[in-house]
Amino acid sequence: MKITLLILAVLVIAAACWQHLRYLGERRDAAQDTQPMVYGGEAFHLILFLRTEADTDDAALAALRNVKMASEPDLQWIYAGRVAANGGHSTQLGQINWTATALLQASTRAKAEQALAGKLGQALAEYPQVHVQGFVRPVLINLVFPQVLGLRRLWALVRGEPSSFPFTPREADWTMPEAPTIAAQILRGESLNRQAAVVVNISSPGNAEQQANDEAYAGRMLNSMAEGGYGPIHIGQAVRVMGEAEFETVAIVYYPGVRFFGDMIQSDFFQSIIGGKQLGDNQSTITVPVLNLL
Repeated sequence: MKITLLILAVLVIAAACWQHLRYLGERRDAAQDTQPMVYGGEAFHLILFLRTEADTDDAALAALRNVKMASEPDLQWIYAGRVAANGGHSTQLGQINWTATALLQASTRAKAEQALAGKLGQALAEYPQVHVQGFVRPVLINLVFPQVLGLRRLWALVRGEPSSFPFTPREADWTMPEAPTIAAQILRGESLNRQAAVVVNISSPGNAEQQANDEAYAGRMLNSMAEGGYGPIHIGQAVRVMGEAEFETVAIVYYPGVRFFGDMIQSDFFQSIIGGKQLGDNQSTITVPVLNLL
């Protein structure tokens, strides 16, 4: 009996390690995300949403490059993305077509605010439109999330739930009619990166009914992510550091390529559940990783 329990424990630990390393590999190799697995409890993150003068690829890359060159020594560059499409516009921020995003980490909130008051802030002042979103990223929650997805997948197999794949294209009765347009837009990102699409979400919840509907939508999406081996790489609590806009949550989600993402949002699976996504406010920006180009 003891030997059986020992073998079972070893298998569980091995499966957990495999899941974590697989998830970490996708983050590092495909999404070009350099987030340390473990960091100080006071670490503070900044998401930069940038809109350049010219809505061109070169201008978006130059914007990120200039900010990187002007950054403070304390800041770590975790992720940089060129915007492929703006999937949802925040009512607080307005109809801004962002062209680039970046994710930075400082050792403390004070260091992040110091950078915004210094060289980083000076660089950001050169851009026509900028939103800087602070957030706190709990170490433990983000460390265990791959295991949460693994457990969801195991539970789905036990229950015999149907697979989400392959995606079946929706032919009519679109719940999200703009999906084909967004899919066509983001395909341009394949010239830079075929391996990953990274969606940067900042949001605030709606009322109780909307939250219940959104939880049902999120549950279906998480089951699909668990099966497909992709999903959130950053989850945290939003913190206002600039401007008047108030958000509550941050979720940065990796998908295995813009073509995959386009197929997903045009599928029967996605169109059947997207109507349940109901938030008080949400900025959803679809990007492709370009940190290796900066």
